[in-house]
Amino acid sequence: MSAQSFLFMVFSNLPALEKRFRLTGNGSEYTLRPIAVPVPNESLTLNGLLCTPAHRSGYYHDTVYTKERIVLHFTAGGLSGDMSTLTRQDYHVSVPFVIARDGTIYQLFSAKFWSGNLGGDALGNAANNQDKRTIGIEISNYGPLTPKPDGLQTIYGDTYCTLTQPDAFQKIPAPFRGQSNYATFTDEQYDSLIVLLRYLTTQYGIPRQFIPEPKRYLTTPDVLTFKGIVSHINYRASGKWDLGPAFNWSRVLTGVKAAAFTPKQSRDFELIEGPVLTSEEAMIPLLPQARSAAWEDEPYNDTEVRPVDVPEAVSESTQSGVIININK
Repeated sequence: MSAQSFLFMVFSNLPALEKRFRLTGNGSEYTLRPIAVPVPNESLTLNGLLCTPAHRSGYYHDTVYTKERIVLHFTAGGLSGDMSTLTRQDYHVSVPFVIARDGTIYQLFSAKFWSGNLGGDALGNAANNQDKRTIGIEISNYGPLTPKPDGLQTIYGDTYCTLTQPDAFQKIPAPFRGQSNYATFTDEQYDSLIVLLRYLTTQYGIPRQFIPEPKRYLTTPDVLTFKGIVSHINYRASGKWDLGPAFNWSRVLTGVKAAAFTPKQSRDFELIEGPVLTSEEAMIPLLPQARSAAWEDEPYNDTEVRPVDVPEAVSESTQSGVIININK
């Protein structure tokens, strides 16, 4: 592998790209405001950043439905591309929460609202009925990786890492949906996810239970009546890998179901200026306009352009998006 190829490997550049996003709002594309919401009945605080795009709106609906499930996803990308995809103008494909690799929780809208997160062909999702009753969480992660002579490649064709970077990927013992190599999640992401799940389960009356192990990696109609924490693959029979056996389910289950939880990783937001938001209600007046309720039941097109994170040193000619089918 050439020195230039190594320099521009995706994994090596993720920390710098995430830091730039957090400190500058991706070059003022987003306004970031600190969040510190107490977890009800616990000595625990949900820390994060309210993230609102400067010139886009209509990516969520502000109608309120009773929440029955929390659905875990990974983004299949890097943070700036993730956020751009999830805040498209007048396109109801989004989630209220994105967890960056550095553990930062970005909130895009109140969890009592909703947007499309499962896909039009997901089980039971006619008229977006399941979208309305679920809270989606996206974990920033590139997902399945394909072996190539120079390392492991993302679904976009970029080299993600070499085979000598064990912190970058995990090879599972048996292929899951045809894939054996997956980008790793970070300790910071696991800690932040556990805190977020503890908050959401209490705040929205969702049981702190996970779909049972035998069905955790299956697409099953049981998901339609289960109340608790599930993942995207429980709704989608093909084209999705989130979240499979490369995810540390045991760690999250233990942290969520424990009597109390203390994060091992600390998150520091002292560089973010402005008043701290201490409730989801306080965020609502700061959100961009919601999409009209007239579009609530409309199907959404799964094919879209997803921008890809690239190092700043890469020339502008290489920074175009790629067209993929993410089947959100």
